[in-house]
Amino acid sequence: MLKDFKRALARVQSDYAFYIDCQVNPAAALEGYDLSPDERSALTDPEKLAQVLQEGVGKRRLPSITVKISGTHDWVNRAAPKNSADEADRDAKVADEVHAIRQASADDDRTAAVVRLMELIG
Repeated sequence: MLKDFKRALARVQSDYAFYIDCQVNPAAALEGYDLSPDERSALTDPEKLAQVLQEGVGKRRLPSITVKISGTHDWVNRAAPKNSADEADRDAKVADEVHAIRQASADDDRTAAVVRLMELIG
């Protein structure tokens, strides 16, 4: 199994499409590889993959995670709702500053418009 894991790991590092397939459709991407559940998990979980790439293969066991959720949970999105009027106003101001930058005939005018744009977008 370790031989196939090393082959797949090498391919992940050199073939971006294969890496994406491992994330999106791991069953199909890893079909031809004889992998343990931990090895398969390491190739499909970006955090575990990064850990394996940093630490190297064979230096320690591949990480495994067990998650246990019990009881009742009320998941609530506590983010403030977006105000579409504020976003539209900001977008209009950004567009105005971009237009001012393009139309500026003097460096001072262009610089002032760039500074205003930077203040708008952070």
